Amino acid sequence: MTIGELAVRAGLATSAIRYYEKAGLLPAAARTNGRRVYPAEALNQLMVIGFAKNTGFTLAEIKLLLRGFPESTPASARWKKLAKGKIAEMKAAIAKAEAMKELLQSIMGCRCRKLDQCAQGFARRPELWRPASNAGAHPERRVIL
Repeated sequence: MTIGELAVRAGLATSAIRYYEKAGLLPAAARTNGRRVYPAEALNQLMVIGFAKNTGFTLAEIKLLLRGFPESTPASARWKKLAKGKIAEMKAAIAKAEAMKELLQSIMGCRCRKLDQCAQGFARRPELWRPASNAGAHPERRVIL
């Protein structure tokens, strides 16, 4: 099918398909009279790419999913390996977001009249707001100035 036909069936812009091809997510299309012609399997690959993008995988991770395993590796093993990493990443992001929420909730009780007063309070307790050396180390901390 032509790139236009593939784009319509996949619900994508032709530029996205060309981009995926250039990024190595899709194999280079055969050319007929200078026009890209894709096999039917390209639609399946675009469906997998779309699903992976919508579940938070980066293009580099999607490329690994599609091209970074031996061909004999089952799809289930590929997904499992990548999903484990993505879940760990999400847990860290959730812990960070929860810690940020706690900080924002605690600052709602601020009684300072000037920002300089806030800065002095922050200076007294930097361990409560400075990032820990390891991500998400103490999401339960609360700022009390």
